[in-house]
Amino acid sequence: MRWYQHLFWKIFASTWLVSTLLMGGLTYGLLTLSEQRHWHDVLHTRATSEAQFIIERYEDGLLFLNDPRHVRGRLSRISVQVTDIDENKELISFRRHLPPEAILSFTMETDSGKRYLVEIPIPQERFHLVRMLRFTLSIQMISVMLVAGLIALLLSVWIVRPINQLRQHARNLYDQQNLSSRAKGRLSRRTDEIGELAREFNRMADYVENTLTDRERLLQDVSHELRAPLARLQMAVGLVEQSLGEEHKSLVRINKECDYMSRLIDEILSFSRIGCETLYEPPYALSVLLEQLLQDVQPLKKAHRLLITTPSDTMMCNYRNELLLRMLSNALVNALKYTPPDGEIELKIELEGERLHFKVLDNGPGVSEELLETLMEPFVRGKTSGVSDGYGLGLSIIKRGAECFGGELKIANRVEGGFSLDIALPFDPINKVC
Repeated sequence: MRWYQHLFWKIFASTWLVSTLLMGGLTYGLLTLSEQRHWHDVLHTRATSEAQFIIERYEDGLLFLNDPRHVRGRLSRISVQVTDIDENKELISFRRHLPPEAILSFTMETDSGKRYLVEIPIPQERFHLVRMLRFTLSIQMISVMLVAGLIALLLSVWIVRPINQLRQHARNLYDQQNLSSRAKGRLSRRTDEIGELAREFNRMADYVENTLTDRERLLQDVSHELRAPLARLQMAVGLVEQSLGEEHKSLVRINKECDYMSRLIDEILSFSRIGCETLYEPPYALSVLLEQLLQDVQPLKKAHRLLITTPSDTMMCNYRNELLLRMLSNALVNALKYTPPDGEIELKIELEGERLHFKVLDNGPGVSEELLETLMEPFVRGKTSGVSDGYGLGLSIIKRGAECFGGELKIANRVEGGFSLDIALPFDPINKVC
């Protein structure tokens, strides 16, 4: 997700833009209104001075009506119209036909008690781009933009922060398998829609935890319960073999199915027990584990070329031997199963910083991109021609074991063809122990 696709920036940008336009427009309008009032006061003062001069000359008999030559030089910037209200005479006129809202008018009363109406046209201002740009770069507009940005930031954080908290809880549920993750504190006590969403999330998490716990308990109980009838079935088959012989076709098929069921029960028990056992033991040599691994996969090796490379023969390891051996064995068994008999399989153990990587690389057919996303889920099997064995638990056991050790599992198709599996586990560079 790119930065501009985040909800935070969408809320911030829209809030900041709307706030800037509204507050900027309001500020511009108030400043314009203030300037108009100031300009009206200036016009009123000028008109009063001009009208007083005209009225004095009129009352002294020195002014001919509507003859501006007698006041020439006094009205160089403004035009004023003065009317004798008592006699309804225009002393001087600007001779323009303007609407009432374009005229500033007021009355004056002289010492003799006569009243006069003074009118002056209000200059009409036009929109000027330069003035708008000057206002945009003014200290008032910059202040408005900063205040709008602060409001947008606070609003974005107030909305997005609880959503990010819920997202983190959901990620813990999936990535860390932390089924106890819940939305707590003020987030769950809110009385708005976000609080309702947090409480719904908690109810959903409770349901998921109960469902998964019940599933694992069911797998354990069923697997244990199947042990007894399977053992009795194998004993009965042994008794029948004494009378019919071991090579009887039906008995061979029954033994094969019993072995299949026994291995399936072992896989289910291994999958359900991971995380419930001790994960560490006294340090042991990694080379000893690799020798055990070769012995386990030797029956499936056939004509495959198996290469193992390690950074050091003296490297020590304190992870539970049985679980780590099971993880590596499942990885190699999968590679041997899906790789042609003359293919090559490589187990590379590489040290990268504080991670020890167990990489299994083969040159088999790989898997489809659609299946790659769900292949590590329980009971999901790859569909490759000629291969029908398997239970779909091998990669699930590897993934859960890696997560219990504090590591991770990555799978991908190789560019040159084949499949790659990478188990990354924590490594202590000081004590040189994985």
